[in-house]
Amino acid sequence: MAAIWRLTLGGSLATAAFGAQNFDVALHEDDECHDETCSLAALQLRAQRRAGEEAAEAFNFSAAYNAQFPGSCRYTYKCGGGFVDGQNCQCNHGCMGHGNCCWDYLGWCKYGAGQEEAKKADCYRTANTYSLNWEAQGNSFFDQFTFVTEDFVHGAHQFTTKSEAAQQRVTTTDDGRAQLRFGGLRNPSFDGEAYKRYSVNLHTNQAWSPKPGFLAVMKYKRLPFGCGVWPSFWAVNSDKVWPEGGELDILEYANYEENKVTFHIASQCQLEQDRVEHCAPQGHTQQSSGLCETNYFKNKLGCMPKQRQPDGKYLAEHPGVIAAEWADDHITIFHIPEEELPKDLESNRPTPGEWGRWVIAFLPFKTGTHCSELGPQELVLNMQLCGDWAGATWQKGFCQAQTGQWVPGCEAGLSSPQDCCTRWVTNEKATSAMQEAYMDIEYLKVFTPPGEVSKMSGTFTRGGKQLS
Repeated sequence: MAAIWRLTLGGSLATAAFGAQNFDVALHEDDECHDETCSLAALQLRAQRRAGEEAAEAFNFSAAYNAQFPGSCRYTYKCGGGFVDGQNCQCNHGCMGHGNCCWDYLGWCKYGAGQEEAKKADCYRTANTYSLNWEAQGNSFFDQFTFVTEDFVHGAHQFTTKSEAAQQRVTTTDDGRAQLRFGGLRNPSFDGEAYKRYSVNLHTNQAWSPKPGFLAVMKYKRLPFGCGVWPSFWAVNSDKVWPEGGELDILEYANYEENKVTFHIASQCQLEQDRVEHCAPQGHTQQSSGLCETNYFKNKLGCMPKQRQPDGKYLAEHPGVIAAEWADDHITIFHIPEEELPKDLESNRPTPGEWGRWVIAFLPFKTGTHCSELGPQELVLNMQLCGDWAGATWQKGFCQAQTGQWVPGCEAGLSSPQDCCTRWVTNEKATSAMQEAYMDIEYLKVFTPPGEVSKMSGTFTRGGKQLS
């Protein structure tokens, strides 16, 4: 009875959206109506057809209407969210009142299969309004950061000071944008140490509180990916010993693995699992963890909701925006392709509650589970090689075969002369690959509710020294 299910969901309003031309086909295909003697269900369908034609006329779903508002909620746009400037027609709950719905809004978004998509778009609504608080871009981009030289992930990189970074050309500006690169080799400083490549670990001089909320937006032209490469964009509180003040991994992947959005804190914070399930973005993973408490010695790894996980190659080939809205009761992560950037963001008046179509991860906090025990968050950009992730998972992908470095005596894990990943990234054959693996950033901006102020980050006040 597929035809009946399709046509009875929304009564006359739904039938209007489907269009009268679909009803004859539905009646013909209905499995209870093969001749002139039709079942009660088929007679009901005919009655709905007449009602639908009247509703269609009332709501102007006609050839003239379609010519004025071309486009489809099912095939062109997406259901839910708010008004989207630049669309020929709208697919949100307010379009009926404004008379600018796409022709299939009722049949697809309100009563059809698009209902779930619309519901998910409404999951990400927020009461916050945002204005620009801070930005880093252009030739002064790197003046807004503290250069951290300590390495806690046992990698094949050598983090540099600001002056060393300029000397080694691992930080550059070109065409109004900022680049973070891997540089040349640094010789071993003691017996048994491996060669390392110069790189950077940047922490913002400012920090923002999640309590009133903030929106961090990075617009990029290029991202690195490939064997041994481990880039990341994340937020952390540095006033407390990690992970007491919280850490949010916004963009992080290694080798050719997928991006993983995770959250870490020392307290017994949990995600609201019902909302995680209901609000998971389209194309999400099945694996998730709702316990955000992190203690690696007790195998507590932090929380990771069901999420969409593009890999580094995909993100590099689809430049645009990576953004994170962090409010008191939730975190939402977005990837917006450059050609789809909303005008509210381009005018520095972002409304992330209407960006449901671009969500890749949603972390709703469970009430009463100590998720607000956080400090102000500084933003971090770093370029890492091998180490605890890219080195430890080297043998699980195809990097070992691609680079030819998996040989007897080769180890996976911490950077050392025996480490397979380190052997590759410090090899002369990898020089061109390392030169091509860089971040190219147009800007990094932070938006806050009007009147909110930032504070100096702990990393900045300690001159780059990290707590341990």
